[in-house]
This record gives sequence, structure tokens and C-alpha cells, in this order.
Amino acid sequence: MSEHLHAVVINTNSKVGEIVNELLPSINLFPTSYFDSDDDIARLSLYFESPQEAESTKNSILEELKSWVEFTDIQLNQIDICSNKIKQEDWSEKWKEFFHVEKISERLVIKPSWEEYTPSGNDVVIEIDPGMSFGTGNHGTTKGCLQLLDKLSLDINDSFLDMGCGSGILSIAASKLGIQKIDGFDYDEDSVRIANENLELSNCTNVTLSLENLYDLEIKERYSLVIANILAPVLIDNAKKIVSAVKVSSKARLVLSGILHEQFSNILQTFETEGLELVEHIKIDKWSTGLFKIR
Repeated sequence: MSEHLHAVVINTNSKVGEIVNELLPSINLFPTSYFDSDDDIARLSLYFESPQEAESTKNSILEELKSWVEFTDIQLNQIDICSNKIKQEDWSEKWKEFFHVEKISERLVIKPSWEEYTPSGNDVVIEIDPGMSFGTGNHGTTKGCLQLLDKLSLDINDSFLDMGCGSGILSIAASKLGIQKIDGFDYDEDSVRIANENLELSNCTNVTLSLENLYDLEIKERYSLVIANILAPVLIDNAKKIVSAVKVSSKARLVLSGILHEQFSNILQTFETEGLELVEHIKIDKWSTGLFKIR
């Protein structure tokens, strides 16, 4: 293993930094973030083992930024993206500063592999080692989905579809909460690979994850619970297809996330048109998560 890691660093102001910091996990990138409100500075850092990975990610972020300016206050001339090299041991210790045991919901506890935790009561512990791209459940969209998944799994335990599985954390949680059949997909090859590795480490044998693009996906079966943690424009573009994956049942539920608060009214209108009814609306940080049922 190389003695060094390669960092992609995003420098901007505090306001834009907060938006980009919230959006990066939607494309399975989880930055280490530094904010200085007095000097109006934000620095978001991502770490990779090879310069090729860093350069590819840098280019991907630049492409995503072009689409994000359409529905946020981001301006490209306010952002500078650069890359540099750091010592491996410096980076590995940084992770331990930012991730700690956290109880996400009534039962779900996220525990980094290096920390001790003794479960109590009805705790369901998900042990993870974040690595360079693993979601920890701290992001507003993931946290909202986990909170709803915890509650919904008490009544729904037969089938779950994880749309935009990312790190696989929702599928891991669903498996540990007792849901029997779990399928999921993501359009990013690295995400699917990492998610499958995490499932294996968690001994989740009832989960099948695949490489799929929602725009091209053919829905072949319906599920009692579907969670789509994807950016709002993609949810709107694929609303009919997403709804077609939900069982026509009074018990079935759809969770939509990856939605900025100001986008939620458009999401609500779109999915109401498709025959759904809003049951619950969760707001965490700048993000909205909606729970829907068939009307």
C-alpha cells in the first residue's frame, strides 16, 4: 500500500460549502468538512488511494456541479477544486475524529469498528468501517430513511427495494431489522462493489445488489417497501417507474429522500399525481424525507 493518499479539496464560502457538503453524499461521496464562519471559508476534502481515482472524482464533481446550479444557490465561480497528496497515517486518524457511536433511531445504532459499545434494550447495532466512501448514516437523507425504516419494519417484513443503495447501509439495516427479501441497485460501479463488501462483512445473506441505472431499469416485481434516496430531479423524471415498484396494498409504503426542503412541494405534487398520499414528512438539516402510501 502506498505511503500517501490523494485528496480532492473543494474550497468555497460557508454558504456554498454547506450546500455542497449536503449534496456530495447523494453521489456517494462523504467529505471531511471544515468551516470557518468568521472568515467565511469552507473546505471539503475527499481521500483516495490513487491519483487516478482522485482525478476521476474531481471530474465527476465538476460535472455534478453543473446540474446542481440549476436548483441551488451554487455559482461555479465561487468554487475552487484542487488536489494534493498526504501521508496515509494522517488520513486514517482523521476518520476517527469525525465518526462515533450514534443512535440514529429507536433501535438502530451506528457503531464505527474501532469503538466499543454494549447494546442495551432493543438496540440493533450496525458496525461499519467508513473507509473512503462509506456512508455512516449521519447525512440528513440517510438518517431520515433509517428512522422510517426502523418504524416501518415493525409492520413490513416481507420485501424491500433499495433504490440508489450507495454504501448499502439501508440494506444492511433492513436485513438486521428482519426484512426477509431485500434487493437494491445503484448506477455507480464502485458503490455496488463497496456495498456488497459491506454486506458480506455484516453477514447479510438475504440481500441482492446490482449495477443499474434507474432511467434504464425495467421494473419486474413489486415490493412492500421501496426507498428511493436519490436527487429530486431524478425522482421526478422517474416517478411513474418508482411507483410501479410499490405493491398495490394498503400496507405498502414508499420513502423518498435526497430532497432539499424547497424541492419537496414539487415532489409531493408529482407523486400525488401518480396516486400516492403523503403520510409523514421528516426534515433533517436542509433535507426532506417523505413517507407515502397508495391512495
